[in-house]
Amino acid sequence: MRAALPFLAAVFAVRAALGAFFQAPGAAGPVLVPEFGLDWTGFGTLVGLFWLPGLVLALPLGLAARRLGDRAGVLLGIALLVAGALVCVAAGTAAPLFAGRILMGVGTVLVILLLTKMMQDRFHGPDLFPAMAVYVLGWPIGIAAAQALLPGVAIALGWQAPFLAAAVLGAVAFLALVLASRPVPRAPAAAPGTGRLTGREVRLMCLAGACWAAVNGTYMVLVTFAPLLLVERGLGVTEAGFAVSLMSWVNIIAVPAGAVLARRAGAALPLVVVGITAAGLLAALLPYAGTGLAAPILAAHGLLYALPITVFSALPALAVPPERRAQGLGVYFVWFYAGCTGFPPLAGWLADASGGATLPVLLAAALMVVALLTFLLFRRLVAR
Repeated sequence: MRAALPFLAAVFAVRAALGAFFQAPGAAGPVLVPEFGLDWTGFGTLVGLFWLPGLVLALPLGLAARRLGDRAGVLLGIALLVAGALVCVAAGTAAPLFAGRILMGVGTVLVILLLTKMMQDRFHGPDLFPAMAVYVLGWPIGIAAAQALLPGVAIALGWQAPFLAAAVLGAVAFLALVLASRPVPRAPAAAPGTGRLTGREVRLMCLAGACWAAVNGTYMVLVTFAPLLLVERGLGVTEAGFAVSLMSWVNIIAVPAGAVLARRAGAALPLVVVGITAAGLLAALLPYAGTGLAAPILAAHGLLYALPITVFSALPALAVPPERRAQGLGVYFVWFYAGCTGFPPLAGWLADASGGATLPVLLAAALMVVALLTFLLFRRLVAR
């Protein structure tokens, strides 16, 4: 693991930048929504477009990964993310704003699919959980920093500021990965009879992808709509952003602690069941608790949500052997991107239909139930 520290640091930087790219509209939301005359369904769609290209590209990229090359694909993806953010900055109407977000989405699918493959190809056995903890942790830290710092910057400097900040972080992450990784020869062609997924492997990857989509859907809906809920209930924009950012900052403790616990025999199942059940209940409580309790509720939710996160992130490695992992991840990420594309607009539609952000937050709580059920089904199928 020590020899891999520069690479893991670069992975963390890439994932943190990815979180900032995702959260840029959320951080700019109070200024961006009136600037472009969006309703909340339109705003949720703008958030969800970050994931839309994955619905089309995940499976073909999984099949083409052997020829494309993991490192080159990730670097190309980061470059597209930066370019998409800059297109958004230059937007004067909603159309180029949405087009820039789609370009960012193309970069996202390249980064997530191929960086996941790089991690699970490089780390095995007991090393997988701590390595995936680093991989996972960069994402919420990037989002938390954007939540805590960028809403005030957007109010002071304009809605473009969060997109510019994400572009700068993306450029730094690009350079870090260039320096910390080396080009590797493309993998040889698969041996006859080893390149096609079995029916059981497809089912496992579908369950793993649906589970990961629900887990991430909860997080994305909450970081987007919980600030709106808190503002509706009387908190200032900056105060609400800080409260919601606590949900992400506690990941610094929870993700590594969960990775350590997950390595112990028999610990993964209770870690998931207890953590996810409690996190779902806390999310459901948020709309009905006093605003003074919002920060501790969100911090506790984030802690309990993040403890089992490395268990979820490692599911693809348990489902498909290395020689078929790229194809398996193509199936996995179709489910992931379907959920990530659909959940934010659904949450926005619920906000418009109900006239507030309570129903989106309750949707986030319900997705915790979906995550738990699909995880249990995955375990049952693996055990057969």
